[in-house]
Amino acid sequence: MNIHILKKKDLFEKNTIIMLVYGISALLGGVAQFIIGRPIEIALSLFIPGLIAFVFYVIQRKVEMLRRIFPFLVLIAIVFSVYFTISSFKVTLATIVMTFFALILGSIHNQFSIFIFGYFCSITELIFNFTLDTGGFAVDPANVFVVHTLMALAILLQVRQNKKLQKNTENLMTLENEKAKQEEQLHLNLNMAVQSITSKLEMITESMNSATVAQNEMLSSVEEVSVGSHRQSQHVVEIVKNTELTTSEIANMIKQLQDILNDAGNASDSAVVGAKTMNELKNEIDSFTEFFEELNKTFNILSSKIQETNQFAQDIKKVTDQTNLLALNASIEAARAGEYGKGFAVVADEIRKLAGNTDEMLLKINENLKQVNTYNVDAQSKLKVGLEHITTQTNTADLSNKTFQELFELMSNLKNKLKQFTLGAKSIEENSLSIQQSTTEFAAIIEESSSTIDQLSRILGNVNEEQNKIKQHIDETYQEAITIRK
Repeated sequence: MNIHILKKKDLFEKNTIIMLVYGISALLGGVAQFIIGRPIEIALSLFIPGLIAFVFYVIQRKVEMLRRIFPFLVLIAIVFSVYFTISSFKVTLATIVMTFFALILGSIHNQFSIFIFGYFCSITELIFNFTLDTGGFAVDPANVFVVHTLMALAILLQVRQNKKLQKNTENLMTLENEKAKQEEQLHLNLNMAVQSITSKLEMITESMNSATVAQNEMLSSVEEVSVGSHRQSQHVVEIVKNTELTTSEIANMIKQLQDILNDAGNASDSAVVGAKTMNELKNEIDSFTEFFEELNKTFNILSSKIQETNQFAQDIKKVTDQTNLLALNASIEAARAGEYGKGFAVVADEIRKLAGNTDEMLLKINENLKQVNTYNVDAQSKLKVGLEHITTQTNTADLSNKTFQELFELMSNLKNKLKQFTLGAKSIEENSLSIQQSTTEFAAIIEESSSTIDQLSRILGNVNEEQNKIKQHIDETYQEAITIRK
């Protein structure tokens, strides 16, 4: 409770006490005067001041400003009672006792101002008793004043001690009120801090759940990348095998072309006669030339496909570099995350190892593709030389004067070899189709791997964001904990 409210309540209660004591004494004194048969003026001198004091008591219950002056009014009423009693009758033991009664009533409030006023009122009453005494009742005033002074001194010391006790009590209550306010403020701060910590912990829990879901999605994506890598490895092996078959067939074709060129040279030496047959041979050679031109176009297409495969390998290399860089960034972020990022750091390290293995495999693929490209260029060059030789043989066939029989035999041999060449060309075509199909599937796998890697990148971004949120919430929680500790 507030100290000012207590003071107001204490003043009101002490006013009630002083009014109760004075009212009872005035009432009993007035009744006693009727009983012993003294004049009515004496009773009225007790009743009227008491009644006036009671009226002021009732008023001060409603008007707070009168409560502080009410004790002074009661003391003044006692002085008037003594004065009118002595004036209307004479000095008695009761009038002398009322002087000490005023002194006692002045000490009830434990205030020096009221007590000193009551002391002067009691002195005034003694002076009335000794100056207005006509019957010689008031004798030996010196002893009365000495007793009065000693009594006043004792009561003064008592008032002083009570005042000091009251002051200490007020100080103690003030300290207790301040302490209660501080404790209440601390309690409010603690509640706010606890609410804030609870909210932060809930946010941390939600963030951790989101991070767990993101990590599970990342693991699924990593598994998809692993499966795609195995499929890439298998298709690369198939491409290598088909490339080796193509190289072998091209070598056989070159050998057969050399035999054809030798036979054509022999045919030109034998073609002296049989112009008609040589014309037919020339037509066949023209057809053969067109075939070689088509074959040359086929090899050009094959070269273009090989270049596209080289470009695919470069794209894979770029994806691998990006994956390696992403894994490195993920490792750095995991290291920043501390204890929460250890599991993610292991996954990032495995991704980096997988990217390294893919990079090594791409180096081998690039080397093999370079060799295939070299052989293909060599084959094209030799096909061009072959075309030039066939053109020369065509011109030479116009001048051949050999017999038809020798030319027929030689051309039969050439026909058989051309059949073998046709079979080899078909094999090259089939291998080229297989390479094209494998390359198409390889491109699809690369596209799928790129999509998976993009998804992994987004997941890693979400994980990084969640980790940053967790770090921020932990920092805020730490600051709140420091505030509570202070």
